[in-house]
Amino acid sequence: MPATPQTYHFLPFGAIKPSGWIRAQMTRDLEQGFVGHLDELVPELIQRDDIYGANRLTRAAKTKELGVVAKETQWEVQFLWWNSETQSNWLDGMTRAALLLDQPEFIEKARARIEHLLATQDADGYLGIYAPDLRFNFSGENGELWAQASLFRVLLAWHQATQDQRLLEAVRRAVDVTMRAYPLGKSHPFEVQGDFAGVGHGLVFTDALDQLYQLTGEACYLDYARWLYLEYSRQPLSQDDLQLAHLLDSDYRFKAHGVHTYEHIRSLLTAACAADDPHLDSALAAALARLETCLTPSGGPIGDEFIAGRQADASEIGYEYCSIHELLDTYTHLLQKTGDMQWADRAEWLFFNAAQGARHPSETSIAYLKTDNSLSMTGPLHPDDPQDERNPQIRYKYSPVHQDVAVCCVPNAGRIAPYYVKAQWLHSADGLVAALYGASSLQTQVNGVSVSITQETDYPFDPAITFRVETAQPTEFRLSFRIPAWASGFQLDTEGFTIQDNLIHIHKTWQTGDAITLRFETDVKIRPWRAENIFTYGPLLFCLPLDGKCSPGREYAPGFRDLYYAPADSSPLNLRLAPQIAFTLERRPLEPSRPFDSLSLTGDLITPGGDPYPARLIPLGASILRKVTFETP
Repeated sequence: MPATPQTYHFLPFGAIKPSGWIRAQMTRDLEQGFVGHLDELVPELIQRDDIYGANRLTRAAKTKELGVVAKETQWEVQFLWWNSETQSNWLDGMTRAALLLDQPEFIEKARARIEHLLATQDADGYLGIYAPDLRFNFSGENGELWAQASLFRVLLAWHQATQDQRLLEAVRRAVDVTMRAYPLGKSHPFEVQGDFAGVGHGLVFTDALDQLYQLTGEACYLDYARWLYLEYSRQPLSQDDLQLAHLLDSDYRFKAHGVHTYEHIRSLLTAACAADDPHLDSALAAALARLETCLTPSGGPIGDEFIAGRQADASEIGYEYCSIHELLDTYTHLLQKTGDMQWADRAEWLFFNAAQGARHPSETSIAYLKTDNSLSMTGPLHPDDPQDERNPQIRYKYSPVHQDVAVCCVPNAGRIAPYYVKAQWLHSADGLVAALYGASSLQTQVNGVSVSITQETDYPFDPAITFRVETAQPTEFRLSFRIPAWASGFQLDTEGFTIQDNLIHIHKTWQTGDAITLRFETDVKIRPWRAENIFTYGPLLFCLPLDGKCSPGREYAPGFRDLYYAPADSSPLNLRLAPQIAFTLERRPLEPSRPFDSLSLTGDLITPGGDPYPARLIPLGASILRKVTFETP
C-alpha cells in the first residue's frame, strides 16, 4: 500500500538556533542548571551505570539503584531498564542544547558520551541494554525497544547537526538488527505477560523508524512502523489507550498512563502515514477527539500519572512534565505530516503556558506534577491528603532531580525547548514555512542556494516579528507565515501576499537585505473554560499569583535543591469576575532571564460580598502558586 504524502519536512536538526529569551533560558539550564549537570546530581544513575555497555542487563540482574521510595523487589525488577531512559533522555536534551547554543564545553561532553555509546555497538550492529542471554527474548516487562528508541533520537540529532555519517550508519545497522529479530509479519514483539511502562514505551520505536524514513526516503521503515503499531494493537497490554480496537470503540475513554497515551499518538500517526488506510485514519481522528477532554486551560494533558477515564480539571487533576514534552513532540509531528496549522497553535500554547508554568521561575527545578490552579506544592495534591507510607505521593514539589520518584520528568524538561526550536521552520514544496514563532536564526538551502532568515522578536510577549533574509544569490521561493488562531488581524509591511489555510504566502525572488515586519493584532480576552473563565493575551494564559510559605528540602549540590510551598492565604481563592470587567495590559522592559515578568494585567475582581478587589494577573511562567480559572457571580 502506498505511503500517504506528508505535507512538510523538518529541517535538519541544528538548522534553526534560538536567540532572545529562549536562548537565555536554555543557556541558564545548560550552564547552571539541571540540563548540563544532571549527571553530576545523580552519578549513580548516569555516570556509574554503563547500561548500554559493560553493565548490560542479564538474567542474573536482580536490582539496580534507581532512587525511588518504593523498595518492593518486584517494583525494582520491573524497572531494571529505567536508567536507559534517564540516561538517553538527559543526553538528548543536553546534546541538543549544547549544539544549538554552540557551547564547546558541553559539546565535548556530549561527544565523549556518544563516542562511548558507538563503541558499545556489537559486531552484528546491536545497540541496546541487554546481553545476549536476554536480548529479543522476553516473556514479560522489558525495555528493549524503549532503550533503543530513546538512544537513537539523540544519535540521529548529532548526525544531522554535525553531518557525522557514522551515527546514521550506526542507527541503521541497529534498527536492521531489531527488524531481523522481530521480522515483519512473522513475530510478536509485544506478546508478553505482566507488561508495564517499558513495553509500552517501546511502541515509540516508531519515532526512530519515522526519522530514518525522513532521512533516507526508504519506505521499509514506514512499513515496519505500521506493522509494529498493528502488532501492538493485537496484544492485551496495560498501556492500551491507542490500540486500534479501543479507538474504534466510541464508548472507550483514555485511562492509561498519560505519557504513554500522548506519545503513542505519534506511533498511530506514523502508521497512518505509511499507507492509505481508512481504519487508521478513523482511529487517529478518534484519538485526537478524545485528547480534547484531557486538556487543562494551559494545555497541560492530564495524568497524575494515569488518565483513568477522567476529563481535565484545573484544580483536582495534575499533569506530568513528561506528558507535556511528549504531547508537544506529538503536536509538531501532526503539524509536519498534516500541514494543519492548529497543531502549531497547540504547540505554542503548550510550550508558553503549561511547560513554562511547571518550571520554577527563579531556581533550577521543575514540578513533576502540576495543576493549573496550583494552591500548594508540598508533595501531595493537597497538604492534608492521607498518604500511603509505602508509596507516598511526593510529586507535587519543585526539584532539579525528583530522584525519590523517578528521574524522567527532569530529563524531558531539558528536551522540550530544543524540540520546540526544531519545529519553528518547516520545508514546503515551494519554500519555507514559519510555523512556530520566537527569536531565532535559520540557515538552510532553498533551490540549492544558501538562505538565512532571522526572527527578531520578543514573542510571545510582543506580537511583532521582523524577518530578515540573507541569500548567497537572489533566488525565487515562497515564504509562508502562520496566522495564529488567537490573532484578530495582522499588519504586514509589504504587498503582494496571499492568504490560504491560515497562512500568509509571499512568493518572490528573495535577496540579501529583504526584511518583513509582521504584527499580529490581539487584545486581553476573557474566555470560557468549562463553567469558569480564563484570561489570555495572545498565546499567553494569565493567573492570579497566590502567596505561599517556602520550605527547602533535599540539597543535591549548591544551587540544586527541592522546594515545597504551603498555602499562606486562602482568601483570594473566592475572588470572582465582576459582571462588567476590564483589565489593562501593562508592559515592562523585557529581561531575558525573567521574560514572564514583562507583562501583567491589572483590574478589579470581586469578593464574595461584591466588593472590588484590585488584582494583578501574571503569565503562568512567572508563577508558583496561582489561580487560573474564575467563576462569575
